[in-house]
Amino acid sequence: MANIEKRTWQDGSITYRVKVRLKGFPAQQATFERLTDARRWAQQTESAIREGRHFKTTESKRRTLGEMIDRYIKDIIPTKPKNVKNRTLHLNWWKSELGEYALAEVTPALIAEHRDKLSSGITRFGEKRSPSTVIRYMAAIENALQMRK
Repeated sequence: MANIEKRTWQDGSITYRVKVRLKGFPAQQATFERLTDARRWAQQTESAIREGRHFKTTESKRRTLGEMIDRYIKDIIPTKPKNVKNRTLHLNWWKSELGEYALAEVTPALIAEHRDKLSSGITRFGEKRSPSTVIRYMAAIENALQMRK
């Protein structure tokens, strides 16, 4: 929703500050000398945000999950001395499955779909994966997505 504020300066000039706030998106603001320009900008910005055209250069659209996992393995895993080998193995599985997706496209539904694939898969010993193993794979991707140290 847009909010237009009229501002009168000491020299008598008038400007209009527009703030566009939509739930789930960062607030946007701009200042104009004419009210019509302010209204036009507010309307265009609101529609662009709703249609997903406004934030074109966000990191999550430019980076892939594979790049994020590589960075996590390089920067964060060495600081975690416990179970480095298995954690790296789990992250590499996620990278092979979802590594080509942009971070913005990785949704809980997509992760759940691959979790189900993982749990129904067969190990190298010919057995079905245990639920605790699936939980470890999920913990690995969760930690990577949150970039926890």
